[in-house]
Amino acid sequence: MHPKYPNVFKPIKVGPVQLPNRYYFSPHGLPLTIGCGPSNDLVAYCTERVQDRGCGLVILSCTVHDRGRTYQPSPYSTHSIGAFRALADAVHSAGGRIFAQLWYNWNAPGHWAPLAPAAPTLSPSASQYSYGGMSNGTHSVTREEIRMMHECHRRSATNLRDAGFDGIEIHASHSGIMEQFLSPYFNRRDDEYGGSLENRMRLLVETLQTTRTAAGKDMAIGMRFNCDELVEGGYGTADAYDVLQKLCAHGLLDFADLDIAMEPLQLQYGMPTVFVEEHVYKRYVEKVRGAAGDVPVLSVLGRVTRMADAEAAIAAGVCDMVGSARELIAEPRFVKHAYDGTEKLGRTCIACNWCLGGMADGAFGCSINPASYRERIWGVNTFAAAARRRRVVVIGGGPAGLEAARVAALKGHEVTIFEARDQLGGNLELWARLPGREFYRHAIDWWRREIVRLGVTVHKSKVAATNDVLQLAPHAVIVATGALFSKTGRTGIADRDIPGADRPHVFCVEDILLGKVQPSGRVVVLDGEGTHASIGVAELLGRGGAHVTMISANFAPYSNRILFAFESELAVKRMLEADVAFRSATWVRRIGENDLELFDVNSGRESKMDRVDAVVLATGRISVDGIARELEGKAEQLFTIGDALAVRPFATAAFEGQKFARLIGELNAPRSVAEAYFMSDDPNVYPAPADG
Repeated sequence: MHPKYPNVFKPIKVGPVQLPNRYYFSPHGLPLTIGCGPSNDLVAYCTERVQDRGCGLVILSCTVHDRGRTYQPSPYSTHSIGAFRALADAVHSAGGRIFAQLWYNWNAPGHWAPLAPAAPTLSPSASQYSYGGMSNGTHSVTREEIRMMHECHRRSATNLRDAGFDGIEIHASHSGIMEQFLSPYFNRRDDEYGGSLENRMRLLVETLQTTRTAAGKDMAIGMRFNCDELVEGGYGTADAYDVLQKLCAHGLLDFADLDIAMEPLQLQYGMPTVFVEEHVYKRYVEKVRGAAGDVPVLSVLGRVTRMADAEAAIAAGVCDMVGSARELIAEPRFVKHAYDGTEKLGRTCIACNWCLGGMADGAFGCSINPASYRERIWGVNTFAAAARRRRVVVIGGGPAGLEAARVAALKGHEVTIFEARDQLGGNLELWARLPGREFYRHAIDWWRREIVRLGVTVHKSKVAATNDVLQLAPHAVIVATGALFSKTGRTGIADRDIPGADRPHVFCVEDILLGKVQPSGRVVVLDGEGTHASIGVAELLGRGGAHVTMISANFAPYSNRILFAFESELAVKRMLEADVAFRSATWVRRIGENDLELFDVNSGRESKMDRVDAVVLATGRISVDGIARELEGKAEQLFTIGDALAVRPFATAAFEGQKFARLIGELNAPRSVAEAYFMSDDPNVYPAPADG
């Protein structure tokens, strides 16, 4: 054990359950289910974070009823007991313990039938909630439905006990039904479940009693609890203290997992992005923690990425255990590295929230760790030497090229990188120059350290020509040259050149971020993608003194990718603080000498903007793939990846870097992206039930 962290690695007893250390994998939604139960991918996902002296505890988020199992397993049905048992057995064998978080999720009412409209969301009182621009109403539960909710918890707890789980956490946060009954913001009932705090606590008390009885004496029972609803009409830390103190005094809790944030009102705090201060929960936990007395208190604190911060929080008595989800998604060996004193080998979560924002693209995983959610096939123990050791050239040192080089080196190949710029990191390195996004640099720093550690040869400030590559006689070439913003204003809104884009006062995003120009005066940023590149550059120029107007064909200065990553509100707030104006549903017909001809994208109505000093094109990006065309047929394997293959979300880069690097030197592997694209998928990539 590393001497820096004596408190983190001290065992702790939670109710009847002994835990080997004080760091836990906190509950979160996961698509790794088959039917109602865990899949073999979920088993691999959890155990990779526990094995070899990793996390002492995994808490698995579960919906308490079958109908709401969209992104979470449900232990409600006896049919899923075998799969839950397989997961529990695997975590135990890896040296950890596993609890299940049970909740009725505001966003998981389920459907009456496949492809049917949604069933109603249950809540204490009929109310409205809005998410993604869509508003829905809830159904005020009847006493019969409350009774059935108790039965859901009883059955789920019984099945988890039979599956060998070690504990159960009742979710009374994040706008689950337990928090809603506690909250005067949601609860407007006038029966025995509404009105006074004692009445509003009734459902939670009854649920804890039911769960404890069903679980038996060998399981720990606790709750996840919102310390402050941070909304007018909700409860604050004083009421939270009172609730927690009462529950602990009555012996209903073996632990309390404290955090903040209601959903969907405060999703930006539920999964704090880089725009939110680190450990934002800490000051609320400190105010409520004393109510627990001797009952252990757990907390994720709000984005922990350094074990030293967990150690300090435990040592100061803020909490007894610290956890995280996203840091462990990005770096499965976070706890092991701290134990071994090898923390520089680990990634740092950059809080870009692709693990959430990817839902807008139907994707799940981590932007900087493409093996996350795919541990069964890409996990840390899957890097066996390739069948044949090859010479590999990687052209481009952005995330795609760096991940490809790293994986190829881990597979035993001899690897060389050519990078045109004087720094590695590609467009991610440019994004890290944007205000508020500096934390992204942690990912680049990790890749750089790995490249050095693995002995990869790097040629920077070198635009690789075909002859440069062929002189190395490579068996495999990976082209990861990325994409550049269109200098002529091409975009998905109108895939054609904007007349006047060649004027001297028109620039691209790269011109700004590479320090080639610093536009001043009245500057217009044309946003065609809704990414950090456009909104970040607008903020950068605004903070630099320019009078910036951002124009977009969209109705907001961001796309659904930023919305689903819960960054939209905070990113716009920063933009407004920089005095950036925004004009929606508008696009450019022509760029004049000092004016813009504009049109409304819905009606076609034309308008004009005068006295424009500079225009920045954050329109669309164009793949840089010329050298890939030149190299066709000149290497045994040639793969074009990331934006060089086609412009897509940032997470695509590292994913394809890993995917195609794993194919190098393997027998019967595809020789090109084309062969891989038209090849049937390996059946092994599809999950199966955890119990076979």
